[in-house]
Amino acid sequence: MNYKQTIADSWKFTQENKKLIYWFGFLPSFLTTSVGIGYLGYQFFAFKKSYLFDNSDTSFLHDVFRFAWDFFNNHSSIGILFVVIAIVVGILWFLVPTLFKASAIQAIARAKNGQPSGPGIGLKYGIMSFLPLLEFHAIVKTFAPFSIIIEMGFVLRNLGVTIFDMLLPVFILILIFSVIFVLLFTYSDLFIIIDHENIMSAMKKSAKLVILSWQQTFLITLLMIIIGVRIVIQAIFVFLIPAIILIGGAFIATLTVKSFFIVIVGILAVAGLVIAAYLGGIVDIFSYTVWTYTFLDLTSQKEISARDTCAEIKVQLEDSSAGSLPSAEA
Repeated sequence: MNYKQTIADSWKFTQENKKLIYWFGFLPSFLTTSVGIGYLGYQFFAFKKSYLFDNSDTSFLHDVFRFAWDFFNNHSSIGILFVVIAIVVGILWFLVPTLFKASAIQAIARAKNGQPSGPGIGLKYGIMSFLPLLEFHAIVKTFAPFSIIIEMGFVLRNLGVTIFDMLLPVFILILIFSVIFVLLFTYSDLFIIIDHENIMSAMKKSAKLVILSWQQTFLITLLMIIIGVRIVIQAIFVFLIPAIILIGGAFIATLTVKSFFIVIVGILAVAGLVIAAYLGGIVDIFSYTVWTYTFLDLTSQKEISARDTCAEIKVQLEDSSAGSLPSAEA
C-alpha cells in the first residue's frame, strides 16, 4: 500500500466534495462539539466542587438540579421550551452522527468504485446499515478509552484517593485492553456499512484483517494523530468559548450598556462553535475517506495460504492487481 498516495487521494477527494462536509461532517461535528462543551464543563465544575479542591457540602450535580428546578418553577413556559430543546438535541446527538457516518462512507466507497455518488445516494444506502451500526457504537463506546477515563474520574471524585489507588491497576489493565479492542475493531464499521455484515461477523473480520495487515500500523497511527488533532482543535474551542463567556460576563457587569455586550459575547461564542464544528467536519470526512480507501484496498487483496506455491501466489497477486485497476482509475 502506498500510504502517501492514499493520504493525498483522500485529501483531494475531501476538498473536491464539499457537499459531504456540509451534509455529513458539519452537523454531526456541531452536535458533538456542543454536547462536548457541556459535558467537559460539567466534569470541570464537578471536580472543582469535590473534596479535592473545594469540599463543598453539595455536589455540582445537586446544584444544577436545584437551579433547574427553581428556574422551572419561576419560568415554567421557558423551562418547558428548554426541556423540549434538550430532548431534541439529545435525540439528534444520539442518532445523527451514526447515520451520517454510514451515509458518508457509502458515498465515499461508491465514488471510489466509479458508481453514482453524492449526499442523496449516500443517505439512501446509509439508512440500510444505520441500526446495526448504532447498536455496534452503543456497545463499543461503553468500553472506549474515553469512557474508562471518565469512570476513573468518577471514582476519584466520589470514592476518594484511597479507593482510587486500589483500583488504579485494574483501571490501567482495562484501559490497555480497551485500546487493543479499539484497534482490533477498526474496520468493523466498514464491514457493517459496505459489506452489510452483522455485528459479530464484522468484529471478527475486522480483528482478522487488522492482524493480517499489521504492516499498516503506520497508517493507523497516522489516523490516530489526525483524530488527535481534531480533538485538540475542538478542545481549544471547548475551553475558549466558556472563557469568552465568563470574561465577557465579568466585563459586562462593570458596564452600564449591558445588552449590547451580551449580544457581542453571544455572537463570538456561536462563531467559535461554528468554526470548531466546520473544522471537525473536514477532519471527519477526511478520516472516513482514508479508512474507506484503506479498507477497500486491503479487502481486495486475496489471503495467501501456507499451502500455496510461489506460482499460485504470483497468479493471485496478478489477479488482485488486475481487479483493482478499475477502482484506482475511478
